[in-house]
Amino acid sequence: MKELTCLYVEDEPFLREEIARFLKRRVGHLIVAENGLEGFEKYEQFPVDLIITDLKMPVMDGLDMTRKIRETNDQIPVIITTALSDVELMQSSIEIGIERYLLKPLDVIALTQALESVKKKIDKQNFEKSLNVLSVEESKSLERKIESDVAKIVKLTSGKGPQKVTAFLRANLIEIVITGSRTPLEQTILSSDANKRIADYIRETYYQQIQSEIESAIHEITGFKAIWMNLSCNSQRDVDMIKLILEV
Repeated sequence: MKELTCLYVEDEPFLREEIARFLKRRVGHLIVAENGLEGFEKYEQFPVDLIITDLKMPVMDGLDMTRKIRETNDQIPVIITTALSDVELMQSSIEIGIERYLLKPLDVIALTQALESVKKKIDKQNFEKSLNVLSVEESKSLERKIESDVAKIVKLTSGKGPQKVTAFLRANLIEIVITGSRTPLEQTILSSDANKRIADYIRETYYQQIQSEIESAIHEITGFKAIWMNLSCNSQRDVDMIKLILEV
């Protein structure tokens, strides 16, 4: 979490200092405020990735501060801390998009788990943004690199390069179509219609063996972890289709 900037808002001096020390060891940059109004002012001054705020405070409470922030930013994660156990207040927190609701005295484990959960959400948001802002040219460039690397992997591992590899990148989904990759042995097996399923099984087993190589190649090309989702093989048509998803 060292790349994150956290805004921490708390009116109780002793608790503010104690939790601030805890947060400084975990986030990259910590901004501290003593009430909701000061918290909102600092939010407007500095780029913030995460907000942790007390609920009941003088001048402006945590919910009112969050409502003002939500007028322009409905994505930033907000964690509410409070000594109150009030169902109505918790409902209000949910309605304005509160990430977590932690009761005081704060449990260090619960706070750590909340931070880890928020970090995963921020990573996912950044991941999706990075893919969605790709231009057509950038997407095509990634697709061509995937096609080239998959073709090389197939040729090196099977002894026969495919006639064609086509990759399609749609958001975080990748579909790869491999055509004309059957080896002479597979072609011999296919000479009998009764062996079509055997040929498909051989090809499916083959892809299982090179699955990690394809995932690693896509990871290196895109910068994101590639997870194997689905494989379909049609030996009669000599066409294989692989589907993967990119994750943080």
